[in-house]
Amino acid sequence: MLVSIWRSLFSMWWHKLVAHWSKRDYIEFSLYSWVLVFCVVTILRIIQSQGLELPFMAVLSFVMIPVELLIVVIFQKYSSHVDEIMNYDSLLQADFNNGQLLKSGKILVFFYAEWCPFCRSAFHYLAPINSISYKVFRVDLSNEDNPMWTSLNIRRIPTLIAFDNGKEYWRTEATYLIGLGKADFKEADLSMKTEIPE
Repeated sequence: MLVSIWRSLFSMWWHKLVAHWSKRDYIEFSLYSWVLVFCVVTILRIIQSQGLELPFMAVLSFVMIPVELLIVVIFQKYSSHVDEIMNYDSLLQADFNNGQLLKSGKILVFFYAEWCPFCRSAFHYLAPINSISYKVFRVDLSNEDNPMWTSLNIRRIPTLIAFDNGKEYWRTEATYLIGLGKADFKEADLSMKTEIPE
């Protein structure tokens, strides 16, 4: 029970941008926030040996909900970098199926999802490695039913995959709960500029 509640909280607060929240998300956030603040206030009053004024504590906990929502919005706004990824052309499953990649020479593809905080924090690493010697594309895997999860064997996001004339020759995947760092993107850039033996 506690594990499922924690997963729900983590999924909503970190993965899903507030702009994409449903009514249910807002209701769950409000309930979790109310319970959390109520419990914290209760513990503090017990520690300070003060009386438990339940009506006051209930109202205070409820009033704090908009403040907590504002904190989440501010955090997501300054950690998202969503606009930065939109500068790159997007690829779909059809581009991998119809041989379009075979005509593109060397390309680097960044696989991500908007709900993934580690993806959003890595967007700005793409800009320094953009090169005239190869193209950089993006693939949005926000939909967990996207067939590219299985067709390209994507196990974690973000993931970088390098293709040469449609054939994968290099990839790196996110480290669990860390994502991709600057060094991973430098390695990607180096692999793109290295000659591939025939």
